[in-house]
Amino acid sequence: MAGRIDSELSTDDALLGEVLANRYLIESKLGEGAMGAVYKAKHVKVGRPFAVKVLHPRLLEDRKVLQRFEREAELAGRLRHPNVIGVVDVGEMTNGMRYMVMDYAEGEDLASRLTEAPMPPARVVHLTRQLLEGLYHAHEQGLIHRDFKPENVIVEKDTHGAELPRIVDFGIAILREGGESSAGPGRLTTNGLVLGTPHYMAPEQAAADPIDHRIDLFALGIMVYEMLCGKLPFDGTGAEVARANLLLDPPKIADRVPYLVVDPLLEAFARRMMAKKHDLRPPTAKAARELL
Repeated sequence: MAGRIDSELSTDDALLGEVLANRYLIESKLGEGAMGAVYKAKHVKVGRPFAVKVLHPRLLEDRKVLQRFEREAELAGRLRHPNVIGVVDVGEMTNGMRYMVMDYAEGEDLASRLTEAPMPPARVVHLTRQLLEGLYHAHEQGLIHRDFKPENVIVEKDTHGAELPRIVDFGIAILREGGESSAGPGRLTTNGLVLGTPHYMAPEQAAADPIDHRIDLFALGIMVYEMLCGKLPFDGTGAEVARANLLLDPPKIADRVPYLVVDPLLEAFARRMMAKKHDLRPPTAKAARELL
């Protein structure tokens, strides 16, 4: 979990061995970043592993943000889908810091798997279909991810050994938005700190225009493009890529990676998902799944 290490959490080794809510024994630290720190925990009674995210207290200083976060966390608690990692518990520590408990996913993130791109069409379809089903489930519950990217997809193996992608971090993305509503503007910063990555941001999000669930479809379109050819549509800094996403159509893969032959229908699908205007994208993740 890359990002700035926050001083309030730099002493978080003290959490190791602690039991939160008389249930979750903190065993090890998985990562740390601008949002807070993530730990692997074990339920003291049933022994099941969980991931516990301890949030940076500064993110919740604004009461409106806190109320919005609690509402989003409640919605995320309703997520019950094999391709989504939902929130199973939320709580407050004695020092006032908030935490979220999620199912623990064993596996690499999709960003690590992208080193294997270009991927065969069947693998791209297999992963994309499941991600669309997970997105549709979350969108039906009223949740927009807002920071959908390969790092937020953990690829597990199912009981048959097939790849099982699971989307993480629904329910906390609102903190990256500065507490705006789902229909409000999406911003790159919270209190001046750059959060998330602009490489997967839909034009309307980067431009701080009203957003809806179709920003997640745009992000998935870029991920499909990457799976097909191993490259993002545009090179450059975050700001340069955000500007390119805003102003330019993504280049054809043949121009981006000469001599690489990809499935033309899958490339067309990715481009449809990456349409500049959200009205030109599939209206829902379910519609995109049918198109796929």
